[in-house]
Amino acid sequence: MLSTEELKNYVYNEIRTRLGEVSCGNLFFAEGTDNSVEGTYIFNKNNEYHILFTEKGKIRSDIVTDEKREVLWNVVEIISANIIINFAICNREKGKDFRRALFAKEKEIFSLFGQDFQKRKDEEIEEILKKNPYNDI
Repeated sequence: MLSTEELKNYVYNEIRTRLGEVSCGNLFFAEGTDNSVEGTYIFNKNNEYHILFTEKGKIRSDIVTDEKREVLWNVVEIISANIIINFAICNREKGKDFRRALFAKEKEIFSLFGQDFQKRKDEEIEEILKKNPYNDI
């Protein structure tokens, strides 16, 4: 089990190696509480990793795991959002569902982190499309 500082180094190293220098926004490797600045707090407490989301002075979600790859997954989800949305906006095709470009970029980014991330993202997108298929005009 990595300390909070070791976890921070692991995550940032993985991100930089695969995505280069990207903005990490409101991502904090420290313990978050109610009244913390809005953002995502990642820390080790009692030999568990916490991924805590705060919004409007309240804790909205606290994911607890003992897997550092799960922490990395959540960080990739957070920091890749702007990259993916900007790509989708710039690469949308007239008459085609906007999500095609979005999902393509998402798959590309997550595949950089290994087969386990790629498979998980593929399954996630499949579930979305089962409930809400592409809506091409």
